Amino acid sequence: MSENEWFVMRPQKAQAYGRPEAGGFLVRKGSTAMREGSPRVKRDREERDRLIKTGVLVPDRDPDLLRFERDHLFHSASLAGGVVKDGNCSGPQSWRRENDGKTLKEVT
Repeated sequence: MSENEWFVMRPQKAQAYGRPEAGGFLVRKGSTAMREGSPRVKRDREERDRLIKTGVLVPDRDPDLLRFERDHLFHSASLAGGVVKDGNCSGPQSWRRENDGKTLKEVT
């Protein structure tokens, strides 16, 4: 895996790009996240709300989405995916390489 290789996650209307980095998983500026995901239990909702309060996530033109205002380093791919999806997420299985569709788990 190249260090500049980006993975994509597309839950519902959202589309986010991220990659493993030293110390965590980086989600790229301009990526979108669901404002309201489908599951009722959301273990990452507190982190998502903190990112809204600190201006990392801002309202998007699409009222169903939030947008990353700047790059953000999460401590794991699962936390990043949970925030993007607004629901529980297995990051290694949800983030996929765009060129071949392989999951993060398959290539790491």
